[in-house]
Amino acid sequence: MDAIKAMRRGGREAEMELLGPGFHSHHSIHKSKKTYSRKVKHKQNEGKDA
Repeated sequence: MDAIKAMRRGGREAEMELLGPGFHSHHSIHKSKKTYSRKVKHKQNEGKDA
């Protein structure tokens, strides 16, 4: 058990050195192309849909 805990702690410390403190997501969610956002590419198509 102690060996497993030491490996996990070492992994966490190595990750914090690379990325810094706090939460860092490993996977990003897939965003739909149809979902509106404020980006320029969506503002160009704004008048075509209406």
